[in-house]
Amino acid sequence: MTSAIVPDDSQETVAARAIEVTKVYGQGQTEVRALDNLSVELPSGRFTAIMGPSGSGKSTLMHCLAGLDRITSGRIFIGDVELSKLSEKQLTLLRRDKVGFVFQSYNLLPTLTAAENVELPLAIAGRKPDRSWVDTVIDAVGLRERLTHKPAELSASSSGWPPRGRWPPSRRSCSPTSRPATSTRPPGPSCWASCAARWTTTARRS
Repeated sequence: MTSAIVPDDSQETVAARAIEVTKVYGQGQTEVRALDNLSVELPSGRFTAIMGPSGSGKSTLMHCLAGLDRITSGRIFIGDVELSKLSEKQLTLLRRDKVGFVFQSYNLLPTLTAAENVELPLAIAGRKPDRSWVDTVIDAVGLRERLTHKPAELSASSSGWPPRGRWPPSRRSCSPTSRPATSTRPPGPSCWASCAARWTTTARRS
């Protein structure tokens, strides 16, 4: 992906932006240049669609803009924060507090109810949810009558257990927010349960 996208209204605030970003995977004959000197701005308060053929770099761009992947060169900002200057811990905190992700595979924790899955990110951050906002979100997606159901009891598309997924092979943690990678074997239910218990305990201590 090489094109530049800049909003027409220069007065708009920018939620995220990339400046002359290049992302290269592999080396030598296996090198893949997913992003090639790309610049883009995503304005706040708008829906932005990134479209293109398979393999054009759409997912790579989104992963880099969200701080899930490090870039090879260039600069990435979320608001006024430059991601390349952040440590891994700082990136984790930024993603937790400033970025929301909806992956193609929802990666819900099967041992938690729908309500618990909704509130899990706040629990990890050690925060209490704003009940009025949670109610607004729940009603917007029509989950009011299903809050006590676990993912397996919801629709098949929201179970979070696709036959083939993309999971992080190099990390010991099985966090559902870990960046997608190349492994196709998901962690088992006991691993998810262990992670959920560990996250909840950590949140209560913070």
